[in-house]
Amino acid sequence: MTDKQPNRVLLIGKPGPIQEQIASALGANPEFELADVLSNIERIAIEISAVDPDIILIDSDITERNVQEVVDDLSLQYPNISTVVLLPDDNPALAQQVMLAGARAFIIKPFTQVNLVNTLTRVSTLEAARKRVRSSAGPVVEQRDRPLQTVTVYSPKGGVGCSTIATNLAIAYHQERGGRVLLLEGKLFFGHLDVSLNILTGNSLADLVPHASNIDDALINDVVYKHSSGIHVLLGPRSIQVAEGVRADNLFSIFRALQRSFDFIVIDAGNAMNENTITLLDSADRIILVTAPDLPTLHDTSQFIQISPTLSIPINKLLIVVNREGVTGGVRMRDIEGSLRHEIFGKIPDDEANAIRSLNRGVPMLLRYPRSPASRAIKKLAASLAGLNQVELVGFVPAAEGGDG
Repeated sequence: MTDKQPNRVLLIGKPGPIQEQIASALGANPEFELADVLSNIERIAIEISAVDPDIILIDSDITERNVQEVVDDLSLQYPNISTVVLLPDDNPALAQQVMLAGARAFIIKPFTQVNLVNTLTRVSTLEAARKRVRSSAGPVVEQRDRPLQTVTVYSPKGGVGCSTIATNLAIAYHQERGGRVLLLEGKLFFGHLDVSLNILTGNSLADLVPHASNIDDALINDVVYKHSSGIHVLLGPRSIQVAEGVRADNLFSIFRALQRSFDFIVIDAGNAMNENTITLLDSADRIILVTAPDLPTLHDTSQFIQISPTLSIPINKLLIVVNREGVTGGVRMRDIEGSLRHEIFGKIPDDEANAIRSLNRGVPMLLRYPRSPASRAIKKLAASLAGLNQVELVGFVPAAEGGDG
């Protein structure tokens, strides 16, 4: 028996089969209570005050307003309430928009009751862990005094070189520190690490999904690929259909197993913003936020920095790296720091020609052009990471590690 109160869910959606499905799923699960249902958003402020929900579940069909705007308003006005959005399956761009607006998760329609409950459970677990961290920052710092073990390379803007940086950074870190280093392709859709590293294997992260709750070192060693550079590589699913079936809870379990098996992990998270990406950002010790000296990329980077607190990402978890520094016509470095209002952790000089040659030949730039300015900058970045200590993240601990177990 437990005295734990159920999570109160406020549903905003039209009457019909979806509403009935949600009511049935929550009614059968003691961890959740369907506190109330709204058929429009006009009375949402009054209802939130009266119901005091833990989770707001919004059907994107409920409003003529852009659902991104609704989520944005809720995230700003009620930062302690988790928002989950039901989305259609024909608009993948909308998923990224609502996550950037501050949603904790999204669920694609049609969905199963199991998928609904699993998503809400993960959201409530993460939020509970964040609250525990915020209330006990002092003791946590003492327990986290250890070298960095994981970094996630990410950018909200595509085409800025996340995969190139992640690949060469993993190799540089292995050269700097040795040990077992893993390059994880967290870019589950349209990843190309197999091309850039000239890897021929049928193994991928998808092979671990069926065993997510019980992964041992032997299975990991069977699935990962040992590259000639000395690093290990775990590719993303080779099929879009398979990638669509990878759930955040399974991804997190796989990540935890990989942490036990490797000394250092570099994750190429690409530029998508979805529940799996949030899991990889949440789980890593630090996030290398890649930007470039052009206004669209700087705009997206600035926006991500601004919304990171709504995603429960501490600002000091972000390490800003400027790629293609010095490109002709690019924004000057001092102006970049001013516009982002954030210290720059690393700079990688523009070396597009060598980067493309390396990519086309399947040989990482650090190995093919080790003396190029870009390669030297990445080596310097790896050395800086090797010198960081996790204790610097004051009061932060990955969500799954908080709590009493």
